[in-house]
Amino acid sequence: MNRETVIQNILTNYGQYISKEEVESMVDSGKEQGLTYDLIYLTLKAQLSQLAGEEFYCTSSDMAKALNVSEDEINRLIEESREELAAVGENPDDYFKTVESTRFMM
Repeated sequence: MNRETVIQNILTNYGQYISKEEVESMVDSGKEQGLTYDLIYLTLKAQLSQLAGEEFYCTSSDMAKALNVSEDEINRLIEESREELAAVGENPDDYFKTVESTRFMM
């Protein structure tokens, strides 16, 4: 993902809530802080989803790419977090949802 893709995707999905100038400023600020474009995108998407009253979704693959770690590592961290949440009486499904993936071969 690059700067223009982040800006375009955010504006396509959330342009009614935020201006192009604001998105550009936030993307540039994130980059100055050393964040990857993938992480900047997911962070903005999470914040704007909340503003729009939508639930934020991303895949473990998206998160792994954004944090520059393996998908196995992200999945391990999710399982640890699920156990910690359950141990304190929280419902892990409120934070992490397991979904089946569908793949097609042609």
